[in-house]
Formats: sequence, C-alpha cells, structure tokens
Amino acid sequence: MAQRRASLLLVILLSGFVPAFAASPRSSTAKGIRHYNQEEYDKALTEFMEALEKAPDRAEPPYDLGAALYRLQQYPQAAEAFNRAAAKKNPKVAADAWFNLGNSLYNAQKFDDAVKAYKNALKLNHQDQDAKKNLELALRMKQIQQQQQQEQQQCDQKQDQRKKEEGKEERQSQQGEQEKQEQQPQAQAQQDSTSAKADSTDQQMAQQGPMSKEEAMQLLQAMEGDEQEAQKQKLIRQFGEPKSVRKDW
Repeated sequence: MAQRRASLLLVILLSGFVPAFAASPRSSTAKGIRHYNQEEYDKALTEFMEALEKAPDRAEPPYDLGAALYRLQQYPQAAEAFNRAAAKKNPKVAADAWFNLGNSLYNAQKFDDAVKAYKNALKLNHQDQDAKKNLELALRMKQIQQQQQQEQQQCDQKQDQRKKEEGKEERQSQQGEQEKQEQQPQAQAQQDSTSAKADSTDQQMAQQGPMSKEEAMQLLQAMEGDEQEAQKQKLIRQFGEPKSVRKDW
C-alpha cells in the first residue's frame, strides 16, 4: 500500500494523493484510482463507495472515499470517512487518516475538533512536521473563532437590552396615552359641571335683578375655588377688581 499524504501550502489542502488501495486487485478500487488521477472525483467517489461496500472492515476504502469527498469539497462527509478509517487502527493508514481528518475539519471550520485530530496524528507520528504546522494554524483559528463568538454574544446581548428598553418606553408611552384618554372625559365633565354652575348663578342673578357695585364686591370676595372662577371673571369684567379694605389708625 503506497502512503498518501497531504501537502501544506500555506492553507490546508490535500495535494498529491495516492489512493491507499492501489495494490488491490478489486476492479472498483482500480477504477476509482484511475478516475481520481484524472481528477474525475465524482466518478472516483462512486467506485470508492462500491469498494467500501465490498470491504467494510478494512481501513483503505473509507480512506479512499474520504479523499474523493475532500476533492469535491464535501468536508463534513470527508471528515466522517477519514474518522471511520482512523477508527480501524490500521498502522499503515491511521496516522494519515487522523491528519486528513484534521484537514477536513479545518475546512469545515470545526477548529476545536481539528486540533484534536492533529494531536492524534502526532501521537502516532511525532516527527510529522505538517501535522505540527497545521496544529498551530488550527489553534490560532480556534482562538479567533472563540473571540468572534464572544463578540457576537456581546453584540446580541446589547441588542436584546436595547429591545427591552425600547419595549419598556413604548409600554410607558401607551400607558401615558391611555391615562390621558381616561382623564379627558373626567376633565370635560368637570368643565361642564363648572359651566353649569356658572350658568345657574347667572340665572339666579338675573332673577334677582341688577345688583349694586357694593353687592358685587361682596360677592367677589366671597367666591372661592374653581367652580366660581367663570362667574368671578364675568363680575371682574363688569365691575373691576375688588379693592382691599384699609383701616385708618
């Protein structure tokens, strides 16, 4: 079985794959390898899926399947296939399976899981420089992702608080408008009552006939409160302001 590897090109990419089942006489695997080398990854995928059905207990078929899925940029599915290959614990495949699982998870932006995969690859191959470099990248991206999540969470909290405050102000405004509407009939009723009482006083004065200026001044001084205000204004317009009483010493 020829070992295949992912090369590191600043970003994590799978390059120069050599399918793991190259020495196998199975026709589906051979066809898959041929399509893969010709960059016909969708056709290779079909052949590798058939190989996996024929040999579900081996590590190579899911590894090959993961390679084709990765080329098709189906990273979550590729990660699942590489994880299945790594679980077989085949010493010829496991380290590369963990490494390529990390690549798939990285491209799926699952940086925390990618870190774990690279660490597993390094446990099996301590001298793997690609895994070390990719692990550093994954750790850096994990930190950036966590910072972004924290910032987004803070932004969401501020928006929620602002919505609560706006809702509170709106409720207060509605409550104030409702109270104003409730007070309007009461104010109108009070005004109507005052007008009615003033009219009643006018009628009484009309029935009693014209009053002298002295009587008007006495009436003005006796009137108090809001209920007589209209009548007081009328008397003031007719006779003028009442004079204060001054004693001679």
